[in-house]
Amino acid sequence: MELNTGTKELLFFIVENWKLLLLLNLLFYLYFYYTQTFDYFEKRNIKFMKPVIFFGNALSRIMGKKPFISYQLEVYNYFKGHRYGGFFEGRKPVLYILDPDLIKSITISDSDHFIDRSTIKTREPRYLSRSLLALKGLEWKAVRSLITPTFSSARLKNMFPLVQHCSDQLVVLLTRFDNTEIELKAMTGHFTLEVTGVCAFGISTDALKDENAEFYKIAEKFNYMSISKRMFFFFILLFMPSMFRFINISFMNHESTKKLIKILQKTKSERITAESKRSDFLQLLVDVAVTEKEELAKTGESSKRYLDDDTLDAQALLFLLAGFETTSTLLSFFFHTMAVNPELQEKLRAHIKDITKGENLCYDHLSQLDFLEATILETLRMYPPLGRIDRSCTKPYTIPGTSLQLKIGDVVAIPAYGIHMDPDIYPEPEKFKPERFMKEEKKERPSHLFLAFGAGPRNCIGSRFAMIVAKTAIVTLMRNFKFSAGPKTEHPVKLHKTSLLLKPQSGIWVHVEKI
Repeated sequence: MELNTGTKELLFFIVENWKLLLLLNLLFYLYFYYTQTFDYFEKRNIKFMKPVIFFGNALSRIMGKKPFISYQLEVYNYFKGHRYGGFFEGRKPVLYILDPDLIKSITISDSDHFIDRSTIKTREPRYLSRSLLALKGLEWKAVRSLITPTFSSARLKNMFPLVQHCSDQLVVLLTRFDNTEIELKAMTGHFTLEVTGVCAFGISTDALKDENAEFYKIAEKFNYMSISKRMFFFFILLFMPSMFRFINISFMNHESTKKLIKILQKTKSERITAESKRSDFLQLLVDVAVTEKEELAKTGESSKRYLDDDTLDAQALLFLLAGFETTSTLLSFFFHTMAVNPELQEKLRAHIKDITKGENLCYDHLSQLDFLEATILETLRMYPPLGRIDRSCTKPYTIPGTSLQLKIGDVVAIPAYGIHMDPDIYPEPEKFKPERFMKEEKKERPSHLFLAFGAGPRNCIGSRFAMIVAKTAIVTLMRNFKFSAGPKTEHPVKLHKTSLLLKPQSGIWVHVEKI
């Protein structure tokens, strides 16, 4: 059968231009694939930010145009007046939650539907993937319940003398810089690393004796990510997210965490074989792990063990790094605030003197220092360590008061910084007002609208320890030093534009003077 002229011409065109046609088909497929979810929110009649192919609404973040928390405030203000709004991370829809009642439902009332954090599963070492931040479902619940007793009031009280000793060491270190400018983030980082090392692991890092201590140099790089790695990470995230499960990649610095975990593993081994026991975090973890293993062996259910070696190592590493980084950030912004608000500094110093009566600080004083606590919480309101809280839907859920249904795996995001800076929740949010967290004003505001430590069952497990460390350090330093603005002091502080964690762009500088 002879082909007609038109068919011959078509076949000839295809043969001659097959490369072009293949390219066009590939481009069409890519366009369809990367835009097919862009009507997700429109179909559900939800206000959304207009996405860009490949990047969704994340292009400005990838380009490092603004700090993470600033962008969270921008997104929050875009959706203000709505209970929720639509956002795209690449092609993935993320539902931003703004309504206070809905935030309470997701984090507290109906938290069993959102018990998991939204994480990226990779082939990173188990001592990273088994931390409380990454564990999900029943595993998370089991490990959290095993660890929670290590943060009891009695055990935290026993750690107070160690915290005070480290605070006194910080005074000695700062005295060497009397009447000069200091960079607060590095200085407080030396302190929080030492206090976490001593209280949690019985390890003296020498961070308060030697500015160039090796332990500090290793720890400070834990979240460093090269530009090439960052770009590779974003490329996989946006274009081939399913490939993550085959790649050994992490947000944390590989060399730094590898060195830290070796130190912790060595200390752990010594604890297991030692005859005498300490009362620190690592010892308590080891004891819980040993008890769990023995009890399961009796019942023949060893396979159900939750706190295995890797999981124990993961919690130890998490506690070390979280205690080091977030508390040093809090302290650095706190003392910066004192430096640029001298009247507030004197008021706080008088409050400390009034409560302690000039006596040595004791554990019982900490609960009585209500104005100090309010000042710390106000610092965390204005400078939260994380600007956004994510949750992954673990059971089908219908948004209360609507017909909107969320499926398993759908991600919701709570813009913590946006809530903290909402004038309807915190009037005059740009002003530093500790009174927000005192007496009636604090009682009248729902607790789940302060999100520096998260909310609900998946909140920060170490928040009480962090507050003890912060209060002790602040009281000790305020009694010994006056902080003021100097030539290098920035106000407001310029924030790092590529870091997910709150981080100053060029450090936080203040003038320090011995009293």
